[in-house]
Amino acid sequence: MSTKEQFKSADSSIFHIMKSAKSKNTVKQYETYFKKFTQWCISKDVASFPAKSSVIAIFLSGLIQQGVSEAVLCSFFYSIKWYHDLHCAFSNPCDDSVIHSLMEGGKRILPKPIKKKEPISPDVLEKIINVYGEREQNCDLRSVRTVAMLLLSFAGFLRFSELSNIKVKNIIFKNLYMNVCIESSKTDVYRRGNELTLAEAGGKLCPVSWIKHYLNLAEIQDKPEEYVFRPIRFYKSCGKYMLCGINKPISYTRARELLLEALEKVGIDSKGFGLHSLRSGGATTAAEKNVSERLIKIHGRWKSDYSRDNYIKDCIDNKLKVSNSLFV
Repeated sequence: MSTKEQFKSADSSIFHIMKSAKSKNTVKQYETYFKKFTQWCISKDVASFPAKSSVIAIFLSGLIQQGVSEAVLCSFFYSIKWYHDLHCAFSNPCDDSVIHSLMEGGKRILPKPIKKKEPISPDVLEKIINVYGEREQNCDLRSVRTVAMLLLSFAGFLRFSELSNIKVKNIIFKNLYMNVCIESSKTDVYRRGNELTLAEAGGKLCPVSWIKHYLNLAEIQDKPEEYVFRPIRFYKSCGKYMLCGINKPISYTRARELLLEALEKVGIDSKGFGLHSLRSGGATTAAEKNVSERLIKIHGRWKSDYSRDNYIKDCIDNKLKVSNSLFV
């Protein structure tokens, strides 16, 4: 291999390693936003790469004047910055002090109240089970999948990305509990994996018992590479619902639909709820039961106390403890 070819190969490797510093979803998002920035530059007959700081400033100020959300503004800024960091051997135009002042000003102008999803309580989950049918009598794979998915998300404080990527091999049943290996998590940036431990407490809300029932009903308990939560379809040949033949995880949209459908069935207005309601509900319930903050943080795989606290909604009784304690 010639010296020129060696340098070309090294450049390719360096580019790949630098790109791997971000998760695949983040890279995909950055590429999408930078493409939009490029299209805007083409319409204005200016260069998107390398872009001049004045061009970036005009583009970002236009977004601020349009009233986009702070999240969108930051996504455009970081995508442009990332692309230039990745491909440029010279200074990044996004490091210009004017751009930073513009971003700070935009963040002050654009902030809007963040509407957190309402947490789901154990009472709501119990109502859902009462409608769908208790474990021992329920042989409908569709409803069993929904209940198992909701209980596991609630008890494990799971993000959807963590839930959807669980395979049969990631679940290990022990005496009185089960371990779930979370191979990929948003906060596990170095992919070292996390182990989630859930107790087999018994009763209608026991996630371990429901997962056992679901795996048996889906007939995948002996198929380690199968995704646990998968699309389901009705097969006329056997007259029942079964997992689809293609081994792929359930989509975010479908999982959200199943949650909102379950809430509507028990007479709860689904507006204000989402898949994060299960993660929030589990953490909130644990806090109400006086589980230590350290254990809640570890169980939910949060990197900081701030992130954890954002998911916990204090009940009115806990809020009143502050003022009540002042006059005792």
